[in-house]
Amino acid sequence: MKFSTLSAVTALMLAAALSACGGKAQFAVQGTINGLNNPGLVLANGDDRLPVAAATTSFVMPKQIPYGTDYNVTVLTNPAHQTCAPVSGGSGSAGHTVAIAVIINCVQNSYTVGGQFVGLFNKSEAVAATATTAAVAAVPRVVTLLNGSTGGQVAVSSAAAVDTVLGKGEFVFGLPVADGSAYGVTIVPDATSDINCTLTNNTGVVNGAAVSNMVLSCKPK
Repeated sequence: MKFSTLSAVTALMLAAALSACGGKAQFAVQGTINGLNNPGLVLANGDDRLPVAAATTSFVMPKQIPYGTDYNVTVLTNPAHQTCAPVSGGSGSAGHTVAIAVIINCVQNSYTVGGQFVGLFNKSEAVAATATTAAVAAVPRVVTLLNGSTGGQVAVSSAAAVDTVLGKGEFVFGLPVADGSAYGVTIVPDATSDINCTLTNNTGVVNGAAVSNMVLSCKPK
């Protein structure tokens, strides 16, 4: 919400008129909201409460406050799948500015997607033997996973195994997924690979927490 010069002058004239009459000017606690996509937002100024609908871009608290009264606009309840917070003008004293103009920004929450791998072992390759090297070297096997068309990819390597007996470890995508959004992870085909791998728990919807229950299971061909 933009406050015009005319509004500013009007507010000053009203304050002067009320002062001359012995009363105090009343100020609306108001502002703008950016990025509010979901329902559930509740704003507060002390004991004054205001539920805000999704897609709302401006607000006015139900109660006005008199000149000189402190205000402190806070987010009492965040909307579903989002976090909101005042970024400018959230607190002050009425009358120190012509109009109260709070700015609240809302952003979508996001969480990582990942899981565990098992059965992924290094492979052994013969190398030229010297006085300081063995005749066989351990070479990591790598399986590439893709999260849809926009979720990025991750290279799962046997070198990351924390249990080398079971070829077991963890993986996580570097690109988080927005809360409330679907994910679908697949294995990128590799015709040169000497292992077969399958994925379980690889599709779903992010719901307020990181996804960590995917399982990548691999076996030799």
